[in-house]
Amino acid sequence: MKRVILLFFGLIFFLGCHEAVNTSNPTDSNQNEWINDTQGPPQERKWTFIVYMAADNDLESAAIANFNELEAVRYGNAPISILVLLDRSPYYDRTNGDWSDTRLFEIKSDPGGLTGTMVSSRLDCPELGLTRDTETELNTSDPLVLSRLIDFAKRAYPAENYALFIWGHGTGWRSRPTQNEQTRAIAFDDTHEQFMSLPAFGRAVSGKGLSVIGFDTCYAAVLEVVYEIKNDARLFIGSQGAILSSGWDYYTLFSDFIKKPNLTISDLGNSVQYQFMRRYGSLNNASISQIELSRVETLFIKFENFTGLLSETITDFNSRNMILGEILQNVESHYFTSFPSDMFIDISDFSKKMIKLLPDFQEDMELQNKIIMAADELNDALAYAVPSSWARNGTEMKIGVHFIPMHGVAVPAAMHELAYVRGSIAMDKSSFVENSRHWVPNAIPQERSFLDKVFYTVYN
Repeated sequence: MKRVILLFFGLIFFLGCHEAVNTSNPTDSNQNEWINDTQGPPQERKWTFIVYMAADNDLESAAIANFNELEAVRYGNAPISILVLLDRSPYYDRTNGDWSDTRLFEIKSDPGGLTGTMVSSRLDCPELGLTRDTETELNTSDPLVLSRLIDFAKRAYPAENYALFIWGHGTGWRSRPTQNEQTRAIAFDDTHEQFMSLPAFGRAVSGKGLSVIGFDTCYAAVLEVVYEIKNDARLFIGSQGAILSSGWDYYTLFSDFIKKPNLTISDLGNSVQYQFMRRYGSLNNASISQIELSRVETLFIKFENFTGLLSETITDFNSRNMILGEILQNVESHYFTSFPSDMFIDISDFSKKMIKLLPDFQEDMELQNKIIMAADELNDALAYAVPSSWARNGTEMKIGVHFIPMHGVAVPAAMHELAYVRGSIAMDKSSFVENSRHWVPNAIPQERSFLDKVFYTVYN
């Protein structure tokens, strides 16, 4: 889900998912150098931002809070436009007219700051059948809604760069609808009882010419997600674990960003990371990563090589149990404490712990050396693909990968879901699952699949 902090605090924040927390002062004039309240003309627009607020669920109040954070910024003549598609719920928030349909807005500054009242301009959007004066309920889990919104933004608000922020619940790799709320992917729409799968999201953003894709959700900075969209933007920004229900601090983000003279892609990435560090600086296990998507393919190849070699060391129950125990007990991991829950492990920490453990059960020095070299190459690829990240625990290169669903602390499920099994009958599997040879499990277990060797190989 979106916005629950990890492990020890996970259940507490999950139950309070997305109560807004403001850590900045929107009346502080030093935060912003712009003095006017009108935005730059279209011919000078450097950025168009698309915020996809899928809030037809229990995050509705948080959506209103984040919307107000966007309005509290004094944009002045900053050459940017921010569009927000907001889908509300009938149940969780009664403010601002208590409407419950789907509406598109262009963000305008609220002179009063965080007033709690939405003041931005409502827009017509022919691509989505939206008008300013009618109520229209859209299914925001439908990838066509997202795709057509991007088309509208590019047509009506042309800019040098386009950024898409996915806002809402998120659970990482998920590919197919299930009844379990914690096994859905992104854009939960309670009215339509659906969500958007990872492959569907990939199709929605494919070929759209985006510069930045940011996920203001839980479990986004994982290899399965960035591999799906590796060709669809230059920079990805997200967290590998759970985050608070309040999500990002949009006031600090945009107040910081518009002060920068060039408004580059790296400027935006740094502003997102800065606001996250301010909001989450005191919360254990919080992290955020900037990931260069053009470098994800190399990272995927190096990860596959390392895990394929590592799988060769698992030859009996002893080696298998030592590796599984190390992962479950000592490798940095992220999951909800409301079970069942997917478990994601930090790739960098996983490689380091495996190298440290290797001499305890593997005597083949030639194989050991190959694995050590592969680990070095993997960590070089991590440094290359994740040039900047912040973590409360001080570690770097924060990107995770799915391990297995958990039924309790250190209690893995009996099997992976079919959508994560290569060659299974599940439809619409993610690109990562389709292309992985040495990590994901297979319908017929393979000798060099790490998860096959850990969970499905029968040892004599």
